[in-house]
Amino acid sequence: MSDSGQDHGSGRGEISREDREALKARAAGIGSRLEQVKARRAPQLDSAARGAALGQAFKIAIELVVGVLFGGLVGWALDRYFGSTPWLLVLFLVLGFAAGLMNVVRSARRMQAGAEPLQRAAPSVGSNDEDED
Repeated sequence: MSDSGQDHGSGRGEISREDREALKARAAGIGSRLEQVKARRAPQLDSAARGAALGQAFKIAIELVVGVLFGGLVGWALDRYFGSTPWLLVLFLVLGFAAGLMNVVRSARRMQAGAEPLQRAAPSVGSNDEDED
């Protein structure tokens, strides 16, 4: 480039064909290496394992909802029997929520204890995965 700023030729903002091809080749190489690393790190879950995980998630959600609904039903029935509307309903809704939450925590701890041996057996991620050529 010239110092006068009048040069608008091929050297300004453009790269040569060789540099462009080298950049494309390097980008393709990085893309393929990224795919290889993703394939190594991706967990291999079959459809049965995915179905089991989905079933556990639904079980946890339903336990919480059922606890609240059962508490609300019991509180409503007792309020109608004793005529203390809405105090027993509110009390048993809170108790139902607490019972449902305790069931959720208990189930989560049980699942975590079952998954711990698998977590310990899994290979650790090394810091040199990104540096491999």
